[in-house]
Amino acid sequence: MSGTAALAAPAAATTRRRGGLQILRGLARPDFIVGALLVAFWAFCALFPTVLTSADPIRILEGGLTILGEPLAPGTGSFVLGTDSLGRDFFARIVHGARVAMIIALVPNAIALVFATMVGVLAGVMRGKVEYVLMRITEAIMVLPGFLIAMAVISTFGSSTTVLILTIVAFSWTYTARVIYGETLRLREMLFVEAALSVGAGRWRIAATHIVPHLKPLLVVYFTMNAAFMVLLEAGLGFLGFGIQPPTPSWGLMLAEARDQFFYPWLIIVPGLCLASLSIGFYLLGQGIQNAGRPAEKAVVL
Repeated sequence: MSGTAALAAPAAATTRRRGGLQILRGLARPDFIVGALLVAFWAFCALFPTVLTSADPIRILEGGLTILGEPLAPGTGSFVLGTDSLGRDFFARIVHGARVAMIIALVPNAIALVFATMVGVLAGVMRGKVEYVLMRITEAIMVLPGFLIAMAVISTFGSSTTVLILTIVAFSWTYTARVIYGETLRLREMLFVEAALSVGAGRWRIAATHIVPHLKPLLVVYFTMNAAFMVLLEAGLGFLGFGIQPPTPSWGLMLAEARDQFFYPWLIIVPGLCLASLSIGFYLLGQGIQNAGRPAEKAVVL
């Protein structure tokens, strides 16, 4: 028995090393690298905006407008991206706006993911009445027009960051919970779970030691994918006036402020490109992580 165990240990270690090397090779894919670079750049802007610009993003600058009261074009004087319609440094507002985007992408996303994991695993492990109640509540919330209700909630309780985060969480956990619930049901039928049940392991122990650890790759992928969705959701609310309120810089708010500025296209193009790049970055990051965990597949020509 001891000889068998001694031979099994190196084999298991070799298998883990091969799996680790496969994942590292998968993370070297172009989609993961591009996504990681985009997200890392905007994370750096969010954490250290003063490294890139020392200008105050909310200060109306003397000389920030032309004699006719028009915004300064990009490259005018020390203004890399010009100024906005009020004469504020537009580059500073773009850089500082990354903080709002990253906060909304990460904080409500993490809260929603934890809550979705609790609901999905609890429903899949407990079954019976608990499963029925949790899944019917989840489905009831899924069919609600979340964007419209978010607008109503924010208009009632205000558009503070806390209200915005809680509102986004309330309507963004349901789909992930359904996916986790389905994956939990699949894992319950695996042999290692049945073996744990046969030796008397309780439901909570099985959930903590066998179900949740196997959900980690799925959770990482959904975290990055949902981050892209939440960036666009906050921008949409901000564009309609239900997001972060001025003078705090927000990319969605910048788009709203510039929607009538047809003769100053940089006021629309730059925030739009920022939103697109961060959303695409999160999507590519999640896609790369997902592909890294898959075995190599040969292309099939149809």
